[in-house]
Amino acid sequence: MSMSFFDRSDIEGSIKRIDELLSCGIFDPRNSRNVLFRAAFIELLIAMRDLMFKAEKFASRIDFADDIRQTEKIRDVSHLVKYVRDALCHPDSDNHYIESGNIKATFNVAFGRANLLKIGDFEQSSLYDDDICFFFGSQGIYLRRHVIRAFEEAKGKLLPLVQEAANQQRGAR
Repeated sequence: MSMSFFDRSDIEGSIKRIDELLSCGIFDPRNSRNVLFRAAFIELLIAMRDLMFKAEKFASRIDFADDIRQTEKIRDVSHLVKYVRDALCHPDSDNHYIESGNIKATFNVAFGRANLLKIGDFEQSSLYDDDICFFFGSQGIYLRRHVIRAFEEAKGKLLPLVQEAANQQRGAR
C-alpha cells in the first residue's frame, strides 16, 4: 500500500512528538504532581494510537502481549493502547470501570513496584521496580514495557517506509 504525503507527515509528526514527550522529563517520578503530567500522557497515548494504526496499515501490527491482562477485547499491546487512549479521551467510557463490581478506577499511577487496589481476585498492581504503570479500570499500561517498546517497534517498521515514500514522492516531481 502506498503511503500518502499526509500519512507520512502524520507518522513523522507523531514520532517527533513522542520522542519529545519521552525525553522532556515529565514522566520522572518527581514530576508526578506537575499540572502537565496527565496532559503529556494523554498526548502520548493519542500519538501512540495513531502509530499503532499506521504500523498495522503500512507494515504489520504491533502485537506483543507481555504483561498484558488479556480479555476478549484486549489481546495485544495495540489493543491496550487503544483501550487506554479511549479511556483518556472519553470520560464516560466503560474503560474506567473494573469489570467485577462496576467500581471506577481511573488514572491511578504506580511508580515502581506497588499494589494499589485489591478487590476479591482483582488487583491493580505494578510488578516492576524500574517502570511506571498507569491504570484504567481493569487494565494497566507500563511506560517502558508497553509504550516505549511499542513505540520503538512501530518506529523501526515505519521509518524505512516513510523514507521510501518520501523518495518516491520526490522522484515523481
